[in-house]
Amino acid sequence: MIKLTLPFLLAASSLAFAHSSHDHNHNHDHNHDHGHSHDHSHDQHALDSHVHGMANLDVVLEGSMLLVSLKAPAADLVGFEHQAKTDEQRGQVYDMLGKMELPEILWSLPVAAECVRQDVQVEHDLLEAAHDHDHKHDHDHKHGHDHKHDHDHKHDHDHKHDHDHKHDHDHDHHDHAHSDVLVDYHYECAHPEHLDTVRVNLFDAFPSLHDIQVQLITEGGQKGQTLNAAQNLIRMN
Repeated sequence: MIKLTLPFLLAASSLAFAHSSHDHNHNHDHNHDHGHSHDHSHDQHALDSHVHGMANLDVVLEGSMLLVSLKAPAADLVGFEHQAKTDEQRGQVYDMLGKMELPEILWSLPVAAECVRQDVQVEHDLLEAAHDHDHKHDHDHKHGHDHKHDHDHKHDHDHKHDHDHKHDHDHDHHDHAHSDVLVDYHYECAHPEHLDTVRVNLFDAFPSLHDIQVQLITEGGQKGQTLNAAQNLIRMN
């Protein structure tokens, strides 16, 4: 992950880029119980800010480095918020992911800035593979826990029951909770001085979106603006 060095960037903890990076590291470095608590707070954040038809776009320019972070409701990108259950739904997810891999159709950067994409990271819960990864992590943790408590068979049995109950609860929650897609882009620009505007074409790619809340951070300061299909231009200065 990229480390932002400007002091005010470090202070802007609301940025989705920093938030998703923290989630990824935190979930892999801490124990299962702590991870469950963190996931609950992450879900609560999504519930608090989740509005259909509205996306968040964080744009950070530091020197030659341009970071763009998109957060949008899955319902506006694929038409549903649960894990894909049919081939048609899986196809819709793959189509969305294909668009995310081609940000040139999502927004236009000035050619003179010569910005080259370095990395794209997508986070979502729309395919079973993501669930399988989480389930494997839980299973591995449980195996280690059982090994530690071989002397207490009853405790192991109770723990398994709790684990199964939690799995059912999480699965039910997963099917009914709001779901967002988070995408982070990293560019390096040879001539960032020419990066004066960004034209956002997300409204064409995903017509269900009608508003995009933009948070822009540059070395000159920080500002926000709201975009729509008629006004889709971000002015970088």
